[in-house]
Amino acid sequence: MLTLEQVKQLKIPSCSGSYQFCVQDGSIVYVGKAINLQKRIYSYWQRYQDLTPAKQQMIAEVVTIKWLETDSEIEALLLEANLIKKYQPKYNIVWRDDKRYQYIAISAGNFPRVYLTRKLEESGQFFGPFTSNQAARETLRIIRKIWPYRSCRNLPTKTCLYYRIGQCPGPCQQLISAVDYQKIIQQIVLFLQGKKQSVIKKIQVELSGYQKQLAKLNQPTKKQNASEEAAKFEYKISSLNWQLRQLEQVLASNHILGLEEKYANDVVELAKLLGFTKPPQRIEGYDLSNLYNKQAVGSLVVFIDGEACPSEYKRFRLSGAETVSSLGDIALLREMLTRRLAHHDWPQPDLIVIDGAKAQANIARRLLDRAGWNIPVIGLGKDKGLRSARAMDKLFFPGQQQALQLSLNNPALHLLKRVRDEAHRFAITYHRQVRRKKFWE
Repeated sequence: MLTLEQVKQLKIPSCSGSYQFCVQDGSIVYVGKAINLQKRIYSYWQRYQDLTPAKQQMIAEVVTIKWLETDSEIEALLLEANLIKKYQPKYNIVWRDDKRYQYIAISAGNFPRVYLTRKLEESGQFFGPFTSNQAARETLRIIRKIWPYRSCRNLPTKTCLYYRIGQCPGPCQQLISAVDYQKIIQQIVLFLQGKKQSVIKKIQVELSGYQKQLAKLNQPTKKQNASEEAAKFEYKISSLNWQLRQLEQVLASNHILGLEEKYANDVVELAKLLGFTKPPQRIEGYDLSNLYNKQAVGSLVVFIDGEACPSEYKRFRLSGAETVSSLGDIALLREMLTRRLAHHDWPQPDLIVIDGAKAQANIARRLLDRAGWNIPVIGLGKDKGLRSARAMDKLFFPGQQQALQLSLNNPALHLLKRVRDEAHRFAITYHRQVRRKKFWE
């Protein structure tokens, strides 16, 4: 167990941020956030006797303390949520808890509603997920101070309290046009995507435009009745300057809702969907490419923690198709998987994704069972006869007749489609290389 003196020697900063407690094997067992990292971390050792038994046990296990600094408390909240989701620390989350995480949703329409939800719908935009309800609610509170928005489910017949305190622009009474309201929503979307510079640039461009118009109105040649219009521009300029000042304090940095955290979240959602006891760290995706069974090739792509790992990719020249024109995709897949299973020097995956439907998933399962590999298999494809780009992708499980269709906004589906699409891209690229080489022979 670390002592308070040892902790003080770590030179922990006094700024806001997220901290992580690690145990002997290097794994993270707890993630927290603080306005003042130094004070918060010291408090665990200074008030050790006042901690709950669970927290005392946690502190006794800690051998290393890490931290990530942020520019504001809201950044710390969001970063904490993302890190908890990514690492699933022992003392933050019990994995068996099957609760659904919260998302910030922006509905469709001329005057979109901004709200919290645990359900992903077919339309609208969704940001998250947040493991911390506090982080999600605090994010919306901060956003609303900068960009007033509508949160009511149905537009009321009169203005609400939020309008009276300046946190709703009043679309219910046509007090703002659809065009102006959409500009607000665009800023909120950029905020939630972590695109700090894009947000600031948009505001600066708008600010510059108003300043130029005000300068023209203030020219001596202008009539005196232009003072009312000038007052409007001055108000706009003052409001935009206030937004910029707020952004310097609370806007998310690149740490927030970045692709790395998004991908890690998708892995966790996939694990919950499939009933895994832990997120699948290594996912292998397979696809085929051929032209009437000629120059047939196969691809193997690897995703680690939700991110593509090109250095682990493999490609297969499927020679059997050169002499047997009627092999078909099933036989080609059998050949590729058989050769893959013979490579005991390659790491075993936690999940295999096949581009295909029931037949492909079933043959993969049989080959894995024969090799003694107890690894889950999913076929990702469309129902027989549905090849249109508009047809929904479905999940096919070995031995099951009924496919699973997920919402287009489902994070688990996002990950599976990334794996499938990357396997397809890699197979097509290799196939073109083989065809070119054959052409010049």
